[in-house]
Amino acid sequence: MRVKQLLFHRKVGEILDKLKILYVDDEKANLINFSIAFKRYFTIFTADSGPEALEIFENTPDIAMVVADQRMPRMTGVELLRKIRELEPDAVRIILTAYTDVADILDSINKGKIYHYIIKPWEEEELLQLLNKAGEVYLLTRENQRLLRELNEKNLQLESDVVRRKRLEAILLRRDMVLAAVNDMAKALLLNRDWQHYIEELMGRMGLVMGVSRIHIMQHFLDDSGELLVTPRFRWVASEGMPPEIRDALPASLSYKEHHFDSWRKTFLQGELVCGNVSQFAEPDMVSFLQSYSIRSLAVAPIMVNDTCWGMIGFEDCLNEREWPAPELDALKTAANLLGTAILRENVEHSLAAHQAQLAHAGRLTALGEMASGIGHEIHQPLTVINLGAETCKGYFDKHDPHCTAAEAADEMRTNVRKITNIINSMRSFSRASSGDWKKVSLQWPLQEAMTFFKEQFRLHMIEYSELVSLDLPLVRTDTQKFEQILVNLLSNARYAVEKKQQLDPAFVKKIIISLDYKNLSDEELAAMHFKKTETTSNQVVILEVKDNGIGMNEEVLKRCLEPFFTTKEVGEGTGLGLSVTLGIIRELNFHLAVESGEEQGACFRVFIPVEIDDQIA
Repeated sequence: MRVKQLLFHRKVGEILDKLKILYVDDEKANLINFSIAFKRYFTIFTADSGPEALEIFENTPDIAMVVADQRMPRMTGVELLRKIRELEPDAVRIILTAYTDVADILDSINKGKIYHYIIKPWEEEELLQLLNKAGEVYLLTRENQRLLRELNEKNLQLESDVVRRKRLEAILLRRDMVLAAVNDMAKALLLNRDWQHYIEELMGRMGLVMGVSRIHIMQHFLDDSGELLVTPRFRWVASEGMPPEIRDALPASLSYKEHHFDSWRKTFLQGELVCGNVSQFAEPDMVSFLQSYSIRSLAVAPIMVNDTCWGMIGFEDCLNEREWPAPELDALKTAANLLGTAILRENVEHSLAAHQAQLAHAGRLTALGEMASGIGHEIHQPLTVINLGAETCKGYFDKHDPHCTAAEAADEMRTNVRKITNIINSMRSFSRASSGDWKKVSLQWPLQEAMTFFKEQFRLHMIEYSELVSLDLPLVRTDTQKFEQILVNLLSNARYAVEKKQQLDPAFVKKIIISLDYKNLSDEELAAMHFKKTETTSNQVVILEVKDNGIGMNEEVLKRCLEPFFTTKEVGEGTGLGLSVTLGIIRELNFHLAVESGEEQGACFRVFIPVEIDDQIA
């Protein structure tokens, strides 16, 4: 029998050395006899009363069988087995009785739902067979429950797999639709120059495919204080099933700082996206702002143009919180990248068109310079004849009537001929290629030569011109013609700035100041100068300063004003080459340039020119 029991245990998958039996009887001798008889086959627990048996059953797990005497004080066997059944229905319950009263037997069956009953006194072999069968019933019951649990778990897993499969199919279907929409966006944005003409239609397609309520495209800009703001550029709103409040427009400009979106700003500038349900965001003020525009969930990706964050594109769900699967986020990133590419191409094309116009204008200026040199040569001959005639007339009148009006006119003619000759000589000198001959000079002389171009122009255009030139300047080794070109370019730039400001304010008084002086620098200041230092370089520099009170430059223009082809002037007004060419000459001559400016605050250009040790002024 023991062998049969163990084989059965192995069959059902549970190898148990001994099942647990709780035997309850108010006679001590019966408890001892039961333990002695069956302890070889089972783990025996005994109790001499119903309450004690309940306590043992509650504190001992996995008791397989409870065998109880019917007639016991305080609690009958039937009452005990009924309570055992309430605690653990799987435990097999057996009743012992010394009586053959049918009422007791029926009562135990009806209330205790017993497995079997035995008439005292019991036979050991008979009771052992009954206990083994009861143990099989217990193990079968447990095995059936295990199989039912596994079946239920597999059914639940199958249902979950079906739901997951349907969800995956829906995601894949949406992914295919999203990819088709992104493909259409790529064609429209990459094959057409005017991306803005197609963007609203493309936003609508993406919005319908992704099932969002709104799409916004926002652009960054800097305000007067330099703070980074965003402004809505394009907007799409779903037309069906949406509450009217979602059509409320965002403010014309949004501040990251004011609306507590600083963490987003850092994320966007790093080229990363933000997504999630609004209720889960950490910043309460941010949550309040987004919820005030009915946004419950969103995904926002930066639009990068080269390494600069131009702005962002955002998908908004105003009806439900939602997850943002990887395919949707990938589509959002792709849309942002396509927009960045389209904007970059637009910028490049505009820049290229401007550069072409500027190069054409620069070519005309080059031709004009060559023509001016030839014209100067042609004009020089008749001027010589006029000057000789004026001198002859002056000599005649000096002898006969030196104070007459004609004598004064002859003298005025000679003076103006000299002015014209000086201008022509300066033009011819400036239009000639540099000889490359570096000499030690005092810079006040090339300064005066270059000013021949401008003094009369400044007077005619009512520009107040001041010249602050030190009478004692150290000599510097340089190419004087290229130095004159630097000065001419800086003065041309200053004249444009003050003229432009007067167009905005007719009462404005135009002023340009030129200064030329020298200064001794500290070792730290000298080290900061961007020119080559040799063993002959002293700490003394000559400083050329051209200052105006014109329109000035904001921070962005100041950063880019020395770039080739960059200009704020209208096409035809300038090439965008003047300052970049000037910077090139300055570097070629081993000078250093510093620029200071503010919007509507004028500009100051300083050229630092190194002085050799032998030429410095003590």
